[in-house]
Amino acid sequence: MPFDKSKFIETYKTETREHIQKLNLGLLKLEKIPRNKDLLEEMMREAHTIKGSSTMMGYKRIADLAHKMEDGLERGMKGEVILEKAHFDILFKCLDSIPHLLEDKVTWSDKGIETPFVDNLCIETEDIFNGKIPKKPKAETKTAPRKVKETIAPVAVETPITPSVQVDVPVSGDSMRVDVDKLNKIVNLSGELLISKIRLDELVKGLQSKSDFWANAPESAREILRDLVKVDENIDFLARDMQQEVMKVRMIPVAYLFNAYPRAMRDLARTKGKDIDFVVKGEETQLDKAILDRLKDPIMHLLRNALDHGIESSEERKAYNKSEQGKIVLAAYQEGSHVVIEVSDDGGGIDTEKVKHEAIKQGLVAKDKVGDLISEQIFQLLFTPGFSTKEEVTETSGRGVGLDVVREAIGTLKGMVEVRSERGKGSSFIMRLPLTLAITESLLVGAGNDIFAIPVDSVVETLRVNPEEIKSVETKDAITIRGHILPLVRLNDIFGLPRKGIIEKKHLPVVIVQSVEKRIGLLVDELIGRQDIISKPIGAPLNNVKNISGATILGSGKVILALDIPSIIDSAEGVVIKKATFVPKEEQKTKKKKTILLAEDVLTTAMLEKNILESVGYSVVIARDGKEALERAKQESFDLVISDVLMPRMDGFELVESLRKEQLYKDIPIVIVTTRESDADKRRGLEAGADAYILKSEFTSESLLNTLERLLG
Repeated sequence: MPFDKSKFIETYKTETREHIQKLNLGLLKLEKIPRNKDLLEEMMREAHTIKGSSTMMGYKRIADLAHKMEDGLERGMKGEVILEKAHFDILFKCLDSIPHLLEDKVTWSDKGIETPFVDNLCIETEDIFNGKIPKKPKAETKTAPRKVKETIAPVAVETPITPSVQVDVPVSGDSMRVDVDKLNKIVNLSGELLISKIRLDELVKGLQSKSDFWANAPESAREILRDLVKVDENIDFLARDMQQEVMKVRMIPVAYLFNAYPRAMRDLARTKGKDIDFVVKGEETQLDKAILDRLKDPIMHLLRNALDHGIESSEERKAYNKSEQGKIVLAAYQEGSHVVIEVSDDGGGIDTEKVKHEAIKQGLVAKDKVGDLISEQIFQLLFTPGFSTKEEVTETSGRGVGLDVVREAIGTLKGMVEVRSERGKGSSFIMRLPLTLAITESLLVGAGNDIFAIPVDSVVETLRVNPEEIKSVETKDAITIRGHILPLVRLNDIFGLPRKGIIEKKHLPVVIVQSVEKRIGLLVDELIGRQDIISKPIGAPLNNVKNISGATILGSGKVILALDIPSIIDSAEGVVIKKATFVPKEEQKTKKKKTILLAEDVLTTAMLEKNILESVGYSVVIARDGKEALERAKQESFDLVISDVLMPRMDGFELVESLRKEQLYKDIPIVIVTTRESDADKRRGLEAGADAYILKSEFTSESLLNTLERLLG
């Protein structure tokens, strides 16, 4: 009876793609150390494995290519040939052909890999490893770069076959592959179970609240209620545990995505004639696969910009006394409930003067106002659709062309993009993303007879204002918060809802929300409280409703809508929070301005605290982590230090201990502002030398300012 291979085809294809990925990454390493015998042997084994399995499954074309690759690598391992650029180019060319040969034969001609192509490639591979290195073609006449509208697209390479970017999670003896659609269905079902569990909680609480009824109920009925409460508690434990475990299954290392970029960057650097050292860090950092799948294009776009626009030519770098080889780093790390993905380069940095000039030219900023812009605002101009400082734009150039699409993509994932740059030293694009989109901690607010959910990550603070404090600025409502005039948007007006008793209230609840660098006040009828929600997308015909990102069901069975804060802020033309410049004249005359060092790695929190402090006359210097803060403290004198705890490189506890060892800071007041609420953390902070320990969950501007006034005298 003939052997039925059909049932093993998909497994063979998946495993072959895994070996291709390993060969891609291994050859990139080998290209830097071509005499490394361990790497040569490892790559030869990978090629041998592909050859053997392809022969077994009847994929002769793939087996032939893998055989030639194996022979060439074996010659390198034996020292018969020293691998050079031509050898690696032909190995990558063979490797790029294999994924297309895994597809149906009818597609081969469209891909340019019909039988003659494969035969010729085998001959070419053998010739090159036998010493027949082809001569370099004459340089082509340069033509003027054509101007194009840049979009996020795969990187073009010079070879006719583009590198494969499909990566599959490997299988070991204790694991198995699961179709992503099946996994997503399980995630959705666990979410539905959790929603039903919340509904059950409400019903049980409702039964327990009927004290009058149970006082006269028979013992058997009360026993049933007690059993129901126990079952409810058990289901609560199981449902939440199941939800957490299912979400862990969907969390995968970012290496799933990052492993595709080294090869693409190598090929792109070749086409641009630039020498780069591409470094990947934090591949083990885990993120929800649903988020990771949607980051491929935004990250690739930022990497292309870093190479084409950020990294200078070798000649320019030599003139600036830099290493001729540019460096681009793709890094990932976890920061609280977020994952940070950073694309940085050591190139020329962003020319802020050019950006401001172009902003004036395009009418984005008035000429007399451009001088008031701080660096964060200038960098955010790069995300304006069509904005670019490059005079000539090619398929990959133009820092800014298409960056609006990057920000939009990150925004749909409930993330934020931050830019840091120093002229002559390089730039960093920092994307902050939630660990998962399945569960969102939200602030529930009421408007009219409806309830809405606002993601807590978008909330800066909540406050109450007098109706008299609401002013009209250019025909729009606005309020003044610590010297800043913020647009005030009534949630009722956004959706045409009736105002629920709002006229009778002396103080109106307002939620200050922020997206990237823009901020507005959202006037609501009621602040209900915080709650974890499982937001679901809204289907037709409501899927295109503006200002709504999804919906969920409360324990009461009521359907509520989740607000799309970035969309609301854009519609309201939210103002950029910028440096406060006003200091009362009386204060200038009576006392010297106190200078505060603020160590905080989260930009939103740092800007909030900075605005509070500067609004009352303090001068504030921000450090991005504990190590930077310590360096700044050694360089200049500060009157007080405020520090977060969880920060990269050096945490807040270590910073306080280090400062107390410095003679200058033995008696300087130090305040910790953090989310770490345990008694052990509080004790450690105070033992390290902090004078005050403020919890972010209880943070208010009044509490911070009162503490500082007491410590500074």
